[in-house]
Amino acid sequence: MDTVDAYRRYLLGMHRFAVDYECATGALPRRSAWLAGDLAALSLPPLPAEGRCVPVAGHAARLGWHYVMAGSSLGARRLLRDARRLGFGPGRGGDFLARHAEGEDWNAVLAQLRGHGADDEARGAGAVAGARDAFTLVYTCFERSFDRIPMPLPEDCR
Repeated sequence: MDTVDAYRRYLLGMHRFAVDYECATGALPRRSAWLAGDLAALSLPPLPAEGRCVPVAGHAARLGWHYVMAGSSLGARRLLRDARRLGFGPGRGGDFLARHAEGEDWNAVLAQLRGHGADDEARGAGAVAGARDAFTLVYTCFERSFDRIPMPLPEDCR
C-alpha cells in the first residue's frame, strides 16, 4: 500500500467485509468496531450494505469464513508497516491493523482445521465452500471501495 487513497480504499472494503462477516458468522462486532473507528478518524462514511445478511449455515462453512478473516491478519502485519509509513497509527486511522495483526485468530483457525480430520470429505467441502463465499464477498467489498475512491488515471491517459 503506497498511497493514502489506497489505505482509505482498504479501510472501506475491509470494514464492509468485517460487518458482513460478523453478521454471516454470528461473530461479535469486534473487527467492524475497530474499522468503524478508523473510518471515523478519517471522516470516511462506510459502504452501505448490499442486500440482506444471510447467516452461514453449518459449522464447516463458518470455519471457511473464519479462515478468510483470520488469514487476513497475516496480511495485516505487512499492511501495518505501510500504514504507519503513511502516518496512520493509534487514534489516527490505524487501530484495526494494529489489533488485527496482533491477534491469535489464525492459530485458532488452523487448530480447528486440524481437528476436522483429513478424511472428512463433507466437512472439508463445506469449509472450502464457505471460504470461497467469503473470498467472493471480499472481492466485491474491495471492488466497491474502488468505486468510492477511484484510482487516478496515469499521466499518459489524461
